[in-house]
Amino acid sequence: MTNSNRKMLLAGVIAGLLGVVGCGDDDGDTTDSTPGVDMNTPDVDMNTPDVDMGMVDPRTCTIDEPAAPTPAGCPAVGDRTVVDVDGDIDADTTWTCDNLYVLQDQIFVTDATLTIEAGVVVHGGAGGDEGENALVVTTTGSIDAVGTAADPIVFTSAAAEGDQAPGDWGGVVLLGLAPINVSGGTNAIEGLPPTEGRGQYGGDDAAHDCGTLNYVRIEYAGFLFGTDNELNGLTVGACGTGTDLDFIQVHAGKDDGIEFFGGTVGLKHAVISQVGDDGLDWDEGWQGDVQFLVIQQDEAGDRGIEADNLGSDQDITPRSMPTIWNMTVIGRAAANEGSRLREGTGGSINNSIYTGYAGGTCITVDNTSTINQANSGGLVVANTLFNGCGTTFTFAPDDGDTAEFTGDWNSGNFFDIDPLLADVGSLSAPDFTPDALSFAGRSGATPDAGFETAADFLGAVEPGCWNWTAGWTAYPAIAE
Repeated sequence: MTNSNRKMLLAGVIAGLLGVVGCGDDDGDTTDSTPGVDMNTPDVDMNTPDVDMGMVDPRTCTIDEPAAPTPAGCPAVGDRTVVDVDGDIDADTTWTCDNLYVLQDQIFVTDATLTIEAGVVVHGGAGGDEGENALVVTTTGSIDAVGTAADPIVFTSAAAEGDQAPGDWGGVVLLGLAPINVSGGTNAIEGLPPTEGRGQYGGDDAAHDCGTLNYVRIEYAGFLFGTDNELNGLTVGACGTGTDLDFIQVHAGKDDGIEFFGGTVGLKHAVISQVGDDGLDWDEGWQGDVQFLVIQQDEAGDRGIEADNLGSDQDITPRSMPTIWNMTVIGRAAANEGSRLREGTGGSINNSIYTGYAGGTCITVDNTSTINQANSGGLVVANTLFNGCGTTFTFAPDDGDTAEFTGDWNSGNFFDIDPLLADVGSLSAPDFTPDALSFAGRSGATPDAGFETAADFLGAVEPGCWNWTAGWTAYPAIAE
């Protein structure tokens, strides 16, 4: 890097740091939480974690890029044998990449394991009404879908390239026996008929294993069964800690990207891109761990995160209480909202980046019960960078209530600093990696035990280092 370029980058970092000093409300009041009043880029306590102004060298990478896998040698998709899947899977079955599998209906996996080898392509939306085709792994079934960076497993629309659109098929559903907080401890998954007994989920096995999804892409999915009753790209009901969800992309879904209904399953290395509603959605007492998550919204998107405990009983337990480390949330339109945390959810967001919400709000804490969680320390946002938020934090108690946020999300977070992300504006070939000299590389905390503790940086991708999203993800166009 030339001296002039190094100076320009350092100047950008310093300019951003200076922005931390003057980011308060015009009246300097950071404690007013009258119903509906926002805390737009609140004043920052200069006791925030110190920043070494002399650090101008790129960080030493702490997470090594793994060796490239050997390609599986799968034939081109057009050269594969077409296999129609028109019946339920009730015996152990293996799908191989010399075939192209076409879902003709809602396919249920019961009392069996479906193994999907690296490089397999599955088409939905080929038979029945639009969007109805889906793959549903029931509480008695399991899935073992292990792709690689060279040969991801792809669930996508059967429509011709250029004609593929959100809602072309239903998506992937995993159902387990881990705890949920609805009355009776079981429920019928959204997006399927309530009378469909195989759509039940919930139990008392926190370690229940729904199976494995590794290096899996899910495209153009989502199905509206009724009002507030939809299938998502990936719908996860009551799966437990034995389930492995790692390196997953959901792209161009009609509804939410990934929604968790209770359970304890975690999520790692996930990209949720350009979905029609929320990127990540949780409710019914979900208590999973998340690390390395990218949410990229386009103009059609609603919220990066929509988080609930339970609407009908906001303080019921087990309470939704996920822990998130190393997340990047990117808005694009004035209608986008970074996160709406509501209906009594708890949880924590750490070492993350919110950017692109100049016309909207980065985080809204909705409902009195959720504000109470924030006040008690059950809902935390820490070591997180907010850049270009129209409004940074809004605390909105229930109608007629005067509950106030009495905590402090000002110190310990960072405001109006450009994270120097490579190219998040592109919808066809985005790059979520911060520059090697980004402030994001010098400001994170050490993640909790059980997480990747070397990820002491902000955002989902280590600045200037291994871009784990490259190679296996794709951002195909959405038909108008």
